[in-house]
Amino acid sequence: MDASQDSRKRSFEIPVLPVKAGRGPADITSKESGPDETYRVPWSNQEQTWRERSSTSSTRFAEAPAGVLIGGRRDGESRVAGLVLRIWGKLFQTISRPVRRVLLASAGQIGTAVFSLAALWVAMSVNHYSGGWTLQATAGLLIIRVFYYLTRGPAPVLMKYRIRKRIWWVFADELQMSVAFLAACFLMSWPISLQGVLTFVNINLLVQIALLPYARWIVRILSAEVYELDAGSFARRAVILGTGKHAQRVADMVLESPDMDTKLVGFLDYRRDGMWRYRDAPLLGHPHRLEAIIAGSQVDAVFVAVDPEDMTRSRSLFDTAERMGVPVFVMPNVYYPTVSRIRPSFVNGMPALVYRSEPENRPALFVKSVIDRLGALISLVLVSPIMAVAALCIKLESKGPLIFRQTRTGVNGRTFQLLKFRTMCVDAESKKAELTEHNEMSGPVFKIRRDPRITRVGQFLRKYSIDELPQLVNVLKGEMSLVGPRPPLPKEVTSYMPWQHRRLSVKPGVTCLWQVNGRNEIGFEDWMRLDLEYIDNWSLWLDAKIIAKTVPAVLKGTGV
Repeated sequence: MDASQDSRKRSFEIPVLPVKAGRGPADITSKESGPDETYRVPWSNQEQTWRERSSTSSTRFAEAPAGVLIGGRRDGESRVAGLVLRIWGKLFQTISRPVRRVLLASAGQIGTAVFSLAALWVAMSVNHYSGGWTLQATAGLLIIRVFYYLTRGPAPVLMKYRIRKRIWWVFADELQMSVAFLAACFLMSWPISLQGVLTFVNINLLVQIALLPYARWIVRILSAEVYELDAGSFARRAVILGTGKHAQRVADMVLESPDMDTKLVGFLDYRRDGMWRYRDAPLLGHPHRLEAIIAGSQVDAVFVAVDPEDMTRSRSLFDTAERMGVPVFVMPNVYYPTVSRIRPSFVNGMPALVYRSEPENRPALFVKSVIDRLGALISLVLVSPIMAVAALCIKLESKGPLIFRQTRTGVNGRTFQLLKFRTMCVDAESKKAELTEHNEMSGPVFKIRRDPRITRVGQFLRKYSIDELPQLVNVLKGEMSLVGPRPPLPKEVTSYMPWQHRRLSVKPGVTCLWQVNGRNEIGFEDWMRLDLEYIDNWSLWLDAKIIAKTVPAVLKGTGV
């Protein structure tokens, strides 16, 4: 970031000089178009010229944001350069209003819809389709896109142009609309083959992905020009309650989001006074002036971004904004999570902010659940001969049950009975206390490489992880997943440090990163960190990679 951009983000305070009386609440903006025009200070009911201010005060303006006029020009500019910039600024403002909106529309849902329709016509041309039904298909696709954008939730507020800025949004939107279009083709009996539909889906997806950098470029360019536009170039005007770090983050969000089409009028604050500014947005005064500001000028939104201790004092402002019909947007400032994701939701009809540290991609989690059940069922059928041989060998070698049942801890501390082939002598649990001093694992986990309680058959079963095959039944019952952190013993959980408890926030699994990255060669804390790394970076693709790595790890016979 260059110096001029950095200076825009700095705020400054200047002592107020006695000047002639102002003209009341309507004077809430600064004018930057000429050397003799005044900057009005409504909160002190004073006004003065920047020329007078710069000539009578010894205060240096090194902290002034870029774009602020001092003595009729920007700091450091010559009179000629200032005049040229002001003329160019007026021309830019005049030309840019329609151009700016066209650019935003082209990067938003209108542009994506137009290119999607173009992709459909290209697909039809490639497959040599013609006839009146092609117009029906085009109209159907347009209706699907409009209906999708109107019904998808949660609907963003203050977003006049819905610009997609992440590639995941592109995939999620386009794949769902493609499925809807395929269903429409079937229901309407349009004579389009599966090849034609796939051609459209592929072309459309490539076009939409190509639009992503264009949309990001448009947002970046137009957010850089926000300081040069007057209030008339925006569809909305907003006021922020608060001037702290949180309020400044909200201001950054508004100023750097041209798709919101919102002009930041200024700030209101309970504690700060004087000629304070942040990124060219002035301090308008004490919050009790909100009613006068709304009455005296256009205000379309009030962002509440005060410190937590000031939230109770803001009740009267809610009443004022509600009475005057202005929407209030409360920007939470209670807790900034380092890992959790925030999602607005409802608890039995009551609004709530949900902080979740586990994955919450519901479509992907549903697919994972289906894969777990089907994968466990298919795997049980495939490995049933191996399980039968293992059961026979266990029975022939020693007396006792074939299956060892052990209480383990699942999601959020919920216990369940883990199933394994018995690989130890029947009284193994009673002998465990005698071997505690030989434990080779760090932390609360107990494991010995040459455990005398393990039988000869059990040694072979453990080496190739055959003893864990019955856990596919746990997966089929929904108690475990194919991939996930290994379920610990309740006694081990009592020794966990607070940060280690987070591994219990997801369903335990048969295999995970620990199994494919060294297993017993890894210390307890590194094991815990691998599990948390899995939770924080979870995806279906990550599960597929872990399963693919598990198979060769098992065949190597490194388990004990």
